[in-house]
Amino acid sequence: MIAELTVPPPRWLPARLVLAAVVVAFTMAMLAGKSGAEAWSATLGGTELFSRCLASGVVLITALALALSTGCWLQGLLGGRARVPLEILGAVLALFPVAALTWALVHEWLVRRGLPVETLMPLELARADQDAAMETGRLLWRHFAPALVLAIPLLGAVLMTTRLPLRTRALMLCLQAPAWLILIEDVLHFMGWGGWMAQAIRSGDVSATAAGVAAGGALMAVPAFLSSLIPVTQQEHAPRFRAWIWLPWPLWVIAAGGVGVSQTVSWALMWLALFAMSWPAWVEALRGLKPAKQAACVAAWSLEVVSMLVVWLAAVAALHPQPLSGGVMRFFRPLLVTTNAQAAETLRDPHLLLRTGVAVLGVALVLHLLSRALRWWSTRDEKEPTIASGDAEVEDAAA
Repeated sequence: MIAELTVPPPRWLPARLVLAAVVVAFTMAMLAGKSGAEAWSATLGGTELFSRCLASGVVLITALALALSTGCWLQGLLGGRARVPLEILGAVLALFPVAALTWALVHEWLVRRGLPVETLMPLELARADQDAAMETGRLLWRHFAPALVLAIPLLGAVLMTTRLPLRTRALMLCLQAPAWLILIEDVLHFMGWGGWMAQAIRSGDVSATAAGVAAGGALMAVPAFLSSLIPVTQQEHAPRFRAWIWLPWPLWVIAAGGVGVSQTVSWALMWLALFAMSWPAWVEALRGLKPAKQAACVAAWSLEVVSMLVVWLAAVAALHPQPLSGGVMRFFRPLLVTTNAQAAETLRDPHLLLRTGVAVLGVALVLHLLSRALRWWSTRDEKEPTIASGDAEVEDAAA
């Protein structure tokens, strides 16, 4: 959902992510009234956050590997003729609100099937059954459960962007996945980096939020480095003045709720972030088109931005520390589950939350499909603009 609308990834992306995250975390702390020393101390975090990042790193890399391998396998199995159905399936998986998806899966596991979720209701075993093999299995399942949930929207993003090279898609996921990871760890009570961030945002703890933002840069940099090792046949990178587009702006907007940013400002910042990330690529797409088709291309871009905005606002709503009582954010109110009583009620009857999730999916999907239709019409007699980098079409080799 990000790379489809941006220019090619820049050089040294992992290092840029770490440096930018430190700068943003320090700036957040300073804007919240911290002194320079206090802001720097908040940015550094502590040993507890480091251990949480290790746990979330295992989840993140596992989910990325599952999503990329499954997406490439489906493309190779079904071939190029199934590109459009795969993209529609990907849009459904990627645009469904992650908070609603996670609660639905937890309801299925715990309530309907009676299966254990280690981080919510650990399986009680007799002392005689608690051997090393069982403990290892429980540890693996504790990490694999959130990885499986995270792999679903990431698989959707992989299938949604089949026209992009594999390397570009992998780097795109490295920017998008941590935001979804916060929501998933919060619902599953998996106390990794995402759980830390959810608690910090909801409590308004500026120091914890800043430390989480800084640690998030390192968390993204590791899979971004691994993704950058995917071989390419041609080196082509974004101009320097566009490198800022390849930063996790939506994640930082979500984190801004932890330093006192209001719902209205969050809404405006998210729209501004998506606008800025997508506009340069669409400007390139306008070149050489007739005025009527340029208008259609601008309309397609506008619809796609609004489609993404609806999905990201659902993420903001699920984590925002303030009650969702104003404007468009009231629509997302069922997604905000903060107390044990609300969690128990949601597990008992998740229909209201699921209806909200389906409504968000419906609006975002219709806007996305309209955008794709307008974009196809505006370029049907022209050479399709290439927004991706010069990475090798690795997925075509599997066909």
